[in-house]
Amino acid sequence: MNPNTIGGYWAADYIYVLTLLIVIMCLYRGQREKHINLWDCVTSTDKEGKKRTDSRKLIEMGAFVVMTIGFAYFVVDEQLTEFYSLIYVGAFVTARTLRDREQRLNKMVNKMPDAKP
Repeated sequence: MNPNTIGGYWAADYIYVLTLLIVIMCLYRGQREKHINLWDCVTSTDKEGKKRTDSRKLIEMGAFVVMTIGFAYFVVDEQLTEFYSLIYVGAFVTARTLRDREQRLNKMVNKMPDAKP
């Protein structure tokens, strides 16, 4: 067994790295050709029309990247448990649900005639 591979699956290791590079290249090309805007993942436009870093989006994106790397590591190392899978999916579903709830509540507050900012 080659010590440079994880668990002796050298083909799977190379396929994983190749897939990761293809995804990065596609994101870079989409950003460069203006098909997608990756800055939208961490910024938002305020009421004055200025683009600002949105701390909530930044934290969500950081957590997504870190947990996805952890998820991929556990899959490649064959240590993925149902508990980590539940945390991985549950964290992002919960974050999205709470963000949607907050946006609905903000819209309700903005519609109230006597609401103060």
